[in-house]
Amino acid sequence: MNDELKDIVYSDLFRYTGNARRFKNIYRTYMDELRSSPEFSYISAFRRTRYYFDQISRYDGWRHKYYQVLFKIHNFWLDRLSRKYHIQIPYDTNIGKGFYLAHFGRVIIHPKSIIGHNVNVSTGVVIGTQFRGKRKGSPTIGNYVWIGANAIIVGNINIGNNVLIAPGAYVNFDVPDGSIVIGNPGLIRRSPGATLNYINNTILFDEYNVRSDGVKQW
Repeated sequence: MNDELKDIVYSDLFRYTGNARRFKNIYRTYMDELRSSPEFSYISAFRRTRYYFDQISRYDGWRHKYYQVLFKIHNFWLDRLSRKYHIQIPYDTNIGKGFYLAHFGRVIIHPKSIIGHNVNVSTGVVIGTQFRGKRKGSPTIGNYVWIGANAIIVGNINIGNNVLIAPGAYVNFDVPDGSIVIGNPGLIRRSPGATLNYINNTILFDEYNVRSDGVKQW
């Protein structure tokens, strides 16, 4: 991996492992997590596939064809993992650094959704598109958002920063910063410390996090 891809993949890795397992050999930690965590394995494949897809339009000639081949290989592998683990996050979904799938199980995210940095998603979550009404479209989710098991988020809505969406909540409305959403239909409760102690090992997404030699930058 080059530095640009490492920056993204190792940011996700940090969310799973923190620094305790990374000081001596970050690559070994990466390989261990690939073998032991289906969730991280899928996210790593997703990041690689998206990266190679983005490179295709940047080059002409043999590099263009080279990245096309890499994209097809990784997209095939991503599809295999999607069928195996029941995780549906298409490669063209916009997801910020430090994405964390908290539990093994079904997760569905529509590719038109936009997800920020340091977001936690639990099993059974659906982040999808609404096709009718005033809220037609897909959600935009901010930074430091914790989404509980079996929550459903749909429509052209904005979820702010520092938001906790409780398990089983149904959200089809805008949610301001520093809030908790509970219930179906969802109800908003203002809470400045909504995600405190819920989102661990957060990354500094406004800095370059990992160098090619594996030295931590956070």
